[in-house]
Amino acid sequence: MEHNSQNYILAVDPGTHATGVALFRECEMMDSFTLKATKKVKDSDLRAFQLIQELDEIVLPTLRCRGCGVIHSTLVYENPQMFRIKGGLKVMEPVVRMAGMLSYWGMLRGFSVFRYPVTTIKAGVAGRNSASKEQVETIMHKVLDLDGHNRPDHEYDAMSVAVYHLDQVLPGCFGVTLPMT
Repeated sequence: MEHNSQNYILAVDPGTHATGVALFRECEMMDSFTLKATKKVKDSDLRAFQLIQELDEIVLPTLRCRGCGVIHSTLVYENPQMFRIKGGLKVMEPVVRMAGMLSYWGMLRGFSVFRYPVTTIKAGVAGRNSASKEQVETIMHKVLDLDGHNRPDHEYDAMSVAVYHLDQVLPGCFGVTLPMT
Protein backbone atom coordinates (compact mmCIF):
# COMPACT_ATOMS: atom_id res chain seq x y z
CA MET A 1 0.00 0.00 0.00
CA GLU A 2 1.58 3.28 -1.12
CA HIS A 3 0.91 6.41 0.96
CA ASN A 4 1.06 10.06 -0.06
CA SER A 5 4.58 10.95 0.97
CA GLN A 6 3.94 14.65 0.35
CA ASN A 7 3.13 16.93 3.25
CA TYR A 8 0.10 18.93 2.13
CA ILE A 9 -0.96 22.08 3.96
CA LEU A 10 -4.47 23.39 3.45
CA ALA A 11 -4.60 26.98 4.67
CA VAL A 12 -7.88 28.83 5.12
CA ASP A 13 -8.92 32.39 5.88
CA PRO A 14 -12.49 31.75 7.06
CA GLY A 15 -15.28 34.13 6.16
CA THR A 16 -18.99 33.65 5.67
CA HIS A 17 -19.12 35.76 2.49
CA ALA A 18 -15.69 34.95 1.03
CA THR A 19 -13.16 32.37 2.19
CA GLY A 20 -9.53 32.38 1.07
CA VAL A 21 -7.79 29.07 0.47
CA ALA A 22 -4.14 28.24 -0.25
CA LEU A 23 -2.86 24.74 -0.89
CA PHE A 24 0.81 23.92 -0.31
CA ARG A 25 2.82 20.77 -0.96
CA GLU A 26 5.72 20.87 1.44
CA CYS A 27 6.94 24.51 1.17
CA GLU A 28 5.67 25.11 -2.34
CA MET A 29 2.33 26.77 -3.02
CA MET A 30 0.32 24.70 -5.46
CA ASP A 31 -2.78 26.88 -5.74
CA SER A 32 -4.87 29.58 -4.13
CA PHE A 33 -8.47 30.50 -4.67
CA THR A 34 -11.42 32.25 -3.11
CA LEU A 35 -14.73 30.59 -2.33
CA LYS A 36 -17.68 32.99 -2.49
CA ALA A 37 -21.00 32.41 -0.79
CA THR A 38 -24.20 32.88 -2.67
CA LYS A 39 -25.79 36.24 -1.94
CA LYS A 40 -29.23 34.63 -1.95
CA VAL A 41 -28.58 32.85 1.36
CA LYS A 42 -29.10 35.22 4.29
CA ASP A 43 -28.31 32.73 7.10
CA SER A 44 -24.58 33.02 7.90
CA ASP A 45 -24.37 29.48 9.32
CA LEU A 46 -25.85 28.04 6.13
CA ARG A 47 -23.40 30.12 4.02
CA ALA A 48 -20.50 28.81 6.13
CA PHE A 49 -21.74 25.23 5.73
CA GLN A 50 -22.02 25.66 1.96
CA LEU A 51 -18.50 27.16 1.74
CA ILE A 52 -17.02 24.26 3.72
CA GLN A 53 -18.96 21.78 1.58
CA GLU A 54 -17.51 23.42 -1.56
CA LEU A 55 -14.01 23.30 -0.02
CA ASP A 56 -14.56 19.60 0.68
CA GLU A 57 -15.48 18.91 -2.95
CA ILE A 58 -12.51 20.85 -4.34
CA VAL A 59 -9.62 19.71 -2.13
CA LEU A 60 -10.40 16.19 -0.93
CA PRO A 61 -9.73 14.49 -4.28
CA THR A 62 -6.22 15.98 -4.26
CA LEU A 63 -5.44 15.29 -0.61
CA ARG A 64 -6.92 11.83 -0.05
CA CYS A 65 -4.23 9.15 0.02
CA ARG A 66 -4.61 6.75 -2.90
CA GLY A 67 -3.11 3.95 -0.82
CA CYS A 68 -5.35 3.99 2.24
CA GLY A 69 -8.02 6.63 1.59
CA VAL A 70 -6.94 8.70 4.60
CA ILE A 71 -5.85 12.33 4.51
CA HIS A 72 -2.25 12.73 5.69
CA SER A 73 -2.39 16.52 5.62
CA THR A 74 -2.57 19.57 7.85
CA LEU A 75 -5.32 22.17 8.03
CA VAL A 76 -4.25 25.60 9.27
CA TYR A 77 -6.48 28.64 9.56
CA GLU A 78 -6.81 32.11 10.98
CA ASN A 79 -8.65 32.03 14.27
CA PRO A 80 -11.09 34.96 14.25
CA GLN A 81 -10.50 37.64 16.82
CA MET A 82 -11.97 41.05 17.53
CA PHE A 83 -12.47 43.41 14.62
CA ARG A 84 -12.46 47.20 14.64
CA ILE A 85 -15.80 48.41 13.41
CA LYS A 86 -16.85 52.04 13.68
CA GLY A 87 -14.29 52.85 16.35
CA GLY A 88 -15.00 49.86 18.59
CA LEU A 89 -14.04 46.22 18.89
CA LYS A 90 -16.57 43.57 17.97
CA VAL A 91 -16.53 39.78 17.77
CA MET A 92 -17.74 38.52 14.41
CA GLU A 93 -19.90 35.67 15.73
CA PRO A 94 -20.71 34.10 12.33
CA VAL A 95 -16.99 33.84 11.53
CA VAL A 96 -16.29 32.37 14.98
CA ARG A 97 -18.95 29.74 14.36
CA MET A 98 -17.50 29.04 10.92
CA ALA A 99 -14.08 28.49 12.52
CA GLY A 100 -15.67 25.89 14.79
CA MET A 101 -17.28 24.20 11.78
CA LEU A 102 -13.92 24.25 9.99
CA SER A 103 -12.16 22.58 12.94
CA TYR A 104 -14.84 19.92 13.15
CA TRP A 105 -14.73 19.32 9.38
CA GLY A 106 -10.94 19.05 9.45
CA MET A 107 -10.81 16.61 12.36
CA LEU A 108 -13.63 14.53 10.86
CA ARG A 109 -11.67 14.27 7.59
CA GLY A 110 -8.44 13.27 9.36
CA PHE A 111 -6.46 16.50 9.09
CA SER A 112 -4.09 17.65 11.79
CA VAL A 113 -5.69 21.00 12.69
CA PHE A 114 -3.92 24.17 13.80
CA ARG A 115 -5.51 27.58 14.30
CA TYR A 116 -3.54 30.75 14.81
CA PRO A 117 -4.62 34.21 15.98
CA VAL A 118 -4.31 36.84 13.26
CA THR A 119 -1.95 38.90 15.43
CA THR A 120 0.39 35.90 15.88
CA ILE A 121 0.52 35.33 12.12
CA LYS A 122 1.23 39.02 11.41
CA ALA A 123 3.97 39.13 14.05
CA GLY A 124 5.50 35.90 12.74
CA VAL A 125 5.47 37.04 9.12
CA ALA A 126 5.85 40.82 9.26
CA GLY A 127 7.44 41.39 12.67
CA ARG A 128 4.52 43.21 14.31
CA ASN A 129 1.03 42.16 15.22
CA SER A 130 -0.46 45.35 13.78
CA ALA A 131 1.00 44.90 10.28
CA SER A 132 -1.34 46.07 7.53
CA LYS A 133 -2.86 43.78 4.91
CA GLU A 134 -0.68 45.53 2.32
CA GLN A 135 2.50 44.74 4.30
CA VAL A 136 1.53 41.08 4.62
CA GLU A 137 0.67 40.94 0.90
CA THR A 138 4.06 42.44 -0.01
CA ILE A 139 5.83 39.84 2.13
CA MET A 140 3.84 37.00 0.53
CA HIS A 141 4.94 38.29 -2.90
CA LYS A 142 8.58 38.14 -1.77
CA VAL A 143 8.45 34.83 0.10
CA LEU A 144 6.42 32.96 -2.53
CA ASP A 145 7.84 34.74 -5.58
CA LEU A 146 4.44 35.99 -6.74
CA ASP A 147 5.59 38.91 -8.89
CA GLY A 148 2.82 40.09 -11.15
CA HIS A 149 0.12 38.07 -9.40
CA ASN A 150 -2.78 40.02 -7.98
CA ARG A 151 -5.12 38.02 -5.77
CA PRO A 152 -7.94 38.86 -3.34
CA ASP A 153 -7.04 39.72 0.28
CA HIS A 154 -8.52 36.45 1.53
CA GLU A 155 -6.04 34.43 -0.52
CA TYR A 156 -3.06 36.40 0.79
CA ASP A 157 -4.37 35.85 4.33
CA ALA A 158 -4.60 32.10 3.69
CA MET A 159 -1.07 32.11 2.24
CA SER A 160 0.26 33.94 5.30
CA VAL A 161 -1.23 31.29 7.63
CA ALA A 162 0.51 28.53 5.67
CA VAL A 163 3.80 30.42 5.49
CA TYR A 164 3.69 31.12 9.23
CA HIS A 165 2.89 27.48 10.06
CA LEU A 166 5.53 26.03 7.75
CA ASP A 167 8.18 28.45 9.04
CA GLN A 168 7.38 27.36 12.60
CA VAL A 169 7.78 23.69 11.63
CA LEU A 170 10.81 24.15 9.34
CA PRO A 171 12.44 27.55 10.03
CA GLY A 172 13.86 29.09 6.88
CA CYS A 173 12.12 26.63 4.54
CA PHE A 174 11.23 29.48 2.16
CA GLY A 175 14.86 30.60 1.87
CA VAL A 176 14.24 33.76 3.92
CA THR A 177 14.27 34.60 7.57
CA LEU A 178 10.86 35.39 9.02
CA PRO A 179 9.63 37.71 10.21
CA MET A 180 10.48 40.12 7.40
CA THR A 181 10.33 43.77 8.31
